[in-house]
Amino acid sequence: MPRKDVLAAGQRSAQFVGGMGDGIDLHKVSDEPRMEFVPEPIAAARRKKFIPAGEVLLVKRAEAKLGNGIIELAESVEKERPAEGQVLAVSQVHKHEYQSGQYVAFGRYSGTLFVLNGEELLLLPAEDVLGYIVDEEITNGE
Repeated sequence: MPRKDVLAAGQRSAQFVGGMGDGIDLHKVSDEPRMEFVPEPIAAARRKKFIPAGEVLLVKRAEAKLGNGIIELAESVEKERPAEGQVLAVSQVHKHEYQSGQYVAFGRYSGTLFVLNGEELLLLPAEDVLGYIVDEEITNGE
């Protein structure tokens, strides 16, 4: 009878090439202790940093705002992307003119989409910036 049928037929032990084996403990080939598998820790993914060159700004586009209680389709929100954003990085050429964290307005179709660390950003030429967006100062009594 072939080897695979010996244990399938209900016999508790069988003669193998390596010696005698017991039906229950066939997976134990040797008496040496097995080492537990410990996976190597995966290094945290390194975040990349973008340093603009020439006359380029790295801008994070402002989030699109939905209307007052009106349900809008995702496509219409995507078409009407805001033309403003926060400056994340400035090239050496324009350090004196723009600062990180500053909000700027630009043309609706300006710049080049750029994905960095899974985040969609905009590479914007400095000449496409139309102006700054600042909070209005409130004066009391005037």
